[in-house]
Amino acid sequence: MARKVRQPVTPLDRPLRLLPRVRNYDWGTLDFIPRLRGREPTGRPEAELWFGAHPDAPADVVLGSSEAGSIPLDRLIANRPIEVLGRGADLPFLTKVLSAGRPLSIQAHPSREQAARGFAAESGDGTQRGDEAPDYRDPNHKPELLYALTPFSALSGFRPPVEATGLLAALGVEELEPHVERLMSEGVAAYRPLLEALRGLAGTDMAARAVDAARRAAEDADPELSEATRWIDRIAAHHPKDPLVIAPLILRLVHLDPGQALFTGPGVPHSYLEGSGVEVMANSDNVLRLGLTSKRVDAGELLEILVYEAAGDANLEPEVEEFPWGSRTNFTPPAEDFRLEVLNLAGRSPVPLAGDDSVRIVLALDGEVEVLNAAGAERLLPGQAALLSASATAVTATGTGTVALTMPNRQEP
Repeated sequence: MARKVRQPVTPLDRPLRLLPRVRNYDWGTLDFIPRLRGREPTGRPEAELWFGAHPDAPADVVLGSSEAGSIPLDRLIANRPIEVLGRGADLPFLTKVLSAGRPLSIQAHPSREQAARGFAAESGDGTQRGDEAPDYRDPNHKPELLYALTPFSALSGFRPPVEATGLLAALGVEELEPHVERLMSEGVAAYRPLLEALRGLAGTDMAARAVDAARRAAEDADPELSEATRWIDRIAAHHPKDPLVIAPLILRLVHLDPGQALFTGPGVPHSYLEGSGVEVMANSDNVLRLGLTSKRVDAGELLEILVYEAAGDANLEPEVEEFPWGSRTNFTPPAEDFRLEVLNLAGRSPVPLAGDDSVRIVLALDGEVEVLNAAGAERLLPGQAALLSASATAVTATGTGTVALTMPNRQEP
């Protein structure tokens, strides 16, 4: 009997190239992601690059000398969890490049408890919705951080009721008048019936009348209404019959300069309006949508998970450290799944990368950077990334450029 020859196992103790998955959603841009990666546009919108292990679109890990020797990251983790993760059963975060050419849907993400409950209901007890795509694609929560690479605009969280009251009242739209009064008397509790009413008006001419009223009111209005109206016009160009075109009057408008970051927690209504950045989140694809989309809308479920409170300042304050070799900017969100470091390298000196003994993903944003340790090296150009497994310790970066490093946000005892 011929003896079975055991194939050698590729060590995971060096930086390993990651090959991302492109997501061609219709709201993406044609050129940002191709330009970042140094290739020609395909003619299709490219909305996201996924560098992670989510089963919807896992990145490939190059284990051999060419891309032919690659394996999906989720499969590698399943086969060799301790070497990749150090601890835990799953990669806790998902790193993306996101590029929005037009506004996304009004959406929110569930808490961990809500996601676990919803996923079990849709996939485990016979109540799933037949052939329809589920609301809950996994049992995880999805807090997220957006680090702006270009000027970036978003809607994030409810405006203070007094602010929304003034903006909505300026329209003079009959269907909104009772809700203006409720906002004045009840505060944030009035947001749910307002959103329910707007969903009920879908397909009527209310959206068109609201857009016209906003334009008229903005002619001699304060800058806040004028700016909101500009976004109402942009949204209405794609969703002319959806009353949620007035969302910029209800939700807080946020503008990020390159280098700034926005955190979105569970239950926060939001929409990315325009811009490109690095998005880091818990390893989940749970999205509940209220409107402004051609995708599935489940208003009832979304309204159940929303946090009805006025938004505070969700911009993450960075910790910036200056060094002879450049700078390190730390973004630490209130989530254990991830944190982000952005390193600006200004020379050839080797710079230690944080997070030894934990899994990390390092993504090059500009310049030319090499990540290496005693076991091997990977040269990264913009838009390229490497997996640093828990086995890959004492990793440094050299070169001139910028990298984003994602790692778990563990609080050691």
